[in-house]
Amino acid sequence: MKNVLKFKFIGLFIFSMFIFSNLQAQSEAKVGIRAGVLFSNQDFKNGGLDINTKAKLGLDVALVADFPVGEVLNISPEFHWLQKGAKIEDISGDDITATFNYLEVPVLVKFKFGTDVGFSVFAGPSFGYLIDASKDISLNDYKKIEIGIHAGAGIALGPLVIDLRYLYGISNISDNEIEVRNNGLGAGVSLMF
Repeated sequence: MKNVLKFKFIGLFIFSMFIFSNLQAQSEAKVGIRAGVLFSNQDFKNGGLDINTKAKLGLDVALVADFPVGEVLNISPEFHWLQKGAKIEDISGDDITATFNYLEVPVLVKFKFGTDVGFSVFAGPSFGYLIDASKDISLNDYKKIEIGIHAGAGIALGPLVIDLRYLYGISNISDNEIEVRNNGLGAGVSLMF
């Protein structure tokens, strides 16, 4: 099953690169690759339940694109593989790290100020698909689809873009009576072509 998912991901990655490169050839669009980190956490709610969580560090790798719509307005779809989750304290006081691997597609509205060196602010919805989790986590307890929001700002230095973003999970990812929502603070560097 994991091999099938890996081949689907590789196929989707190649297809996305093909689409991005064709779109780039048709306009002044830019495409790129992004690598970063995500400090993620989870909010748990269920009546009087009180679960203390801590942020965990995860990876974030993406294909990114910028399509100019106006002088400062861009539409920026992205295709991420990222690691969400949290550290949860068990009964004995030890931290257990729960990692959830997602494929996520944010579609951002970006306002860019400046050309080669500039500043941008962005926000937009994101649509995530849970592909895998830590070995001690049952995927049957979690929904495969997550809807969220990405919002942040970036600095462009020629072809390099450095950004900070906040990720907020709108949808409940739990498939049982406990509500669980992802959130996180990410930082990344993109190389645009």
